Amino acid sequence: MAEFSIATLRELGTRLTTEHTLEDYREDHRLAAVLILAYPDDREPHIVLTRRTHHLPNHAGQISFPGGSIEAGDRDPVHTALREAREEINLDDNDVDVLGILDVTVLPSGFAVAPVLAVSDRQPSLIPNPDEVAEIFSIPLSMISNLTLYRQDSVERDGVRRQFYYLNYGEYYIWGATARMLRDLAGLLQEGSGR
Repeated sequence: MAEFSIATLRELGTRLTTEHTLEDYREDHRLAAVLILAYPDDREPHIVLTRRTHHLPNHAGQISFPGGSIEAGDRDPVHTALREAREEINLDDNDVDVLGILDVTVLPSGFAVAPVLAVSDRQPSLIPNPDEVAEIFSIPLSMISNLTLYRQDSVERDGVRRQFYYLNYGEYYIWGATARMLRDLAGLLQEGSGR
């Protein structure tokens, strides 16, 4: 298993772009962006995740990245992701370097989501907004990048069966779009390491 560092993520960023507007999805989808933020921990990089509060109208109680819908004043998905991270977890924009945008993830709920990859050179000081975030935690990059840890399951809603990926991390059940975006990141890391 290859070991990945913040430098590895920065190298991956050279293969990404921030020139993405989501315009191709506007007609048929609601547009959103999330922030995939990595920071160095004692032993290895970690990725920031949140557990949403149970009273939210969308994806209540689920594990997610900081992020949300693109609003009229947002310049691009990067602006949306950073704005939402500031609102949800009190992230200071000056603490992060944006590396680029991963492939858009389209959700059954009708959202098209741009995952914005960013890194910080130190662990950021984060405070959950209690209106939206019940908890902030992080997951090691070594776990995220291990493709053998992802499992598949399915759920039936409105007569339609949908497959999804999930990943168990301690008490956290990470599934759906969040797991898919983490798995996409893992695939890019493995591809970059020649695996």
